Amino acid sequence: MKRTFYFSVLVGFVQILQAQNIFPANGNVGVNTPYPETLLNVNVGAGGLNGTAGVRIGGLSNYSSLEFGIDGDYDGMIRSYGNNINYYAGHWKTKGSFASENHSHNWYTSKNGSSDWSSVKMILNENGNLGIGTSNPQNKLDVNGTIHSREVKVDMNGWSDFVFKKEYNLPTLEQVEKHIVEKGHLENIPSEKEVMEKGINLGEMNAKLLQKIEEMTLYMIEMKKENAEMKKDIFLLKTKR
Repeated sequence: MKRTFYFSVLVGFVQILQAQNIFPANGNVGVNTPYPETLLNVNVGAGGLNGTAGVRIGGLSNYSSLEFGIDGDYDGMIRSYGNNINYYAGHWKTKGSFASENHSHNWYTSKNGSSDWSSVKMILNENGNLGIGTSNPQNKLDVNGTIHSREVKVDMNGWSDFVFKKEYNLPTLEQVEKHIVEKGHLENIPSEKEVMEKGINLGEMNAKLLQKIEEMTLYMIEMKKENAEMKKDIFLLKTKR
């Protein structure tokens, strides 16, 4: 009798340890773990480099669901999909190395029934650079496409009002003409070739364009003064007749 009791206790203890779903009195729910530490504690095990681990929220495999997974190809994944005709409602993946501090996270997307995840749509690399439509961002934000924005604010280290200071050496119109004839563009303004190869810095270019506008304003003021002097001289000549 005593042996039977000990055997029953041992069997029950083993069953508790091996139970897949645990519902302790504290209200926590454990899946594949005997000691859930949170309201929902899912132990998917260690996938390893080539293993697979995942959590599915939803119905059977041929119905809509939300999955969190780790496998050999994609280290992190969240996707939703339709029924067994492989209609994809849209999904994205993250790919990176969780074992290293120097890693990047890649986002893949697919839609309109396609399961092609071959191209990276967005990447945040180990340097903190974000790329959209490019897999190799060289700046904090690289976008391979059109950006539509209501407003863009650019911080500047200076502005072009130095043109109006007395010590500014305003080029003569003869000097401006000479530079245009020799170089094919205004001084301090990049050539077409430079722009096509390197692009432009928006803030810097606006400052340079404003510099030219301010220089033209000074030319116009000077021309108005000269015209006023010419009108005065003409008037004096007429009155002497």
